[in-house]
Amino acid sequence: MRPQTVSSTAEDYLKAVLRFEDRNEKASTSKVARHLDVTDATVTDMLRKLQAAGLLEYTPYYGVSLTARGRGIALKILRRHRLIELFLNQIMGYGWQEVHEEAEKLEHAVSDYFVERIDE
Repeated sequence: MRPQTVSSTAEDYLKAVLRFEDRNEKASTSKVARHLDVTDATVTDMLRKLQAAGLLEYTPYYGVSLTARGRGIALKILRRHRLIELFLNQIMGYGWQEVHEEAEKLEHAVSDYFVERIDE
């Protein structure tokens, strides 16, 4: 079975939910919306799609939690983000205050090979 690809937008949602879960906070629709700077309705629509894809469990008015598969994808994208931040700081000379926004863009654009080379 071929693995399903996940859009960069979906990755951002999974990463946001992971952030709340790692802080032992309830990942409510409104918290995710505020974090991603989108409307609650936009979040609700995406959460339903991600649930249908088996990446999270969503209960309206209660919140959302990642499935094992969703958590795996979120951890992978978080790893990519952090490795890119390190690369930008240590190799490219970016200041720590500059790396986050750049890594947000690059985490979806670079190849797995590129990320593994950074890790080496």
